[in-house]
Amino acid sequence: MSLPRRLEQVGIVVGSVIMLPLPFIALLDLFIVSPHWVGTLLVCIPGLVVGVLVAFDLLPVSYGQVWLFSLASSVAIGVLWAGLEISLTPANRPAALTTWAIAVAIGAFAAWAKPRVRFRRSGA
Repeated sequence: MSLPRRLEQVGIVVGSVIMLPLPFIALLDLFIVSPHWVGTLLVCIPGLVVGVLVAFDLLPVSYGQVWLFSLASSVAIGVLWAGLEISLTPANRPAALTTWAIAVAIGAFAAWAKPRVRFRRSGA
């Protein structure tokens, strides 16, 4: 295997470890994990697994879809929680989890729909 391909695989894994936890970090405030670094490590594990699977073409998604899912879900979580004025307290946990699941579904739909979107190139 060539060095550029190996570096690309390492970049995919590292990028997935950085991006995929974004939607899940919001849950750390709902479920207090002590010490906090343990919770942070736990939300990074799915990114590591998905990154390795994507890097070795063992998962039928692209690296771009992982990024799109992460960003769309994170933005949707912020918008829904701010728009519905949901505070992250134990009393609001059911509402926060419900809106979190909706936001993750929005991110999954955005990542799924991405390959089907065709952009036209304007001819000048």
